[in-house]
Amino acid sequence: MKFDTVFIDRDGTIGGNGHYCSVEDFVLFEHSLASIQLLKEKGCRVFALTNQTKISDGTMNEEELRCSLLAMGFTDVFICPHHETEGCHCRKPKIGLIEEAENKYLFERKNAVIIGDSYKADMGCAKNSQIVGIHVATGRDAEDKSLCHAHECLEVADIYEAAQWIVAQNSTH
Repeated sequence: MKFDTVFIDRDGTIGGNGHYCSVEDFVLFEHSLASIQLLKEKGCRVFALTNQTKISDGTMNEEELRCSLLAMGFTDVFICPHHETEGCHCRKPKIGLIEEAENKYLFERKNAVIIGDSYKADMGCAKNSQIVGIHVATGRDAEDKSLCHAHECLEVADIYEAAQWIVAQNSTH
């Protein structure tokens, strides 16, 4: 199987500590930009996939967030701006953002990967959308790992190791 579509979470996966951080205060991990670039150079579309409840309460500007992620090299950005109590269809682990990307870019889920630090949101979304999940050990690692093992997601140290794994998989097929 060759992966051509990669979804990457923001907080705790490419930077920060897994919890909300403003655009101004967000600090990337050392290899995040290189990982995004490597995946793109190897023919992958690389999408940001993020829940940002601070948009719904007015603490974060959605367009500012979108622009910051595009400036990092993402092909496109898929954001859930809703609070978890709003009952939307797009908040991870629900699959609304995946469906939105699928409608826009016409990819096959078997050729997609979700990289994230949250077992509940990111790996839950991978499981619910039947997409390969790669859990990074940055950000939130105190969550229930049983969600990952139930979906058989890959465990890696960080975004760079995840990107290397995807590239290696693609080069063997």
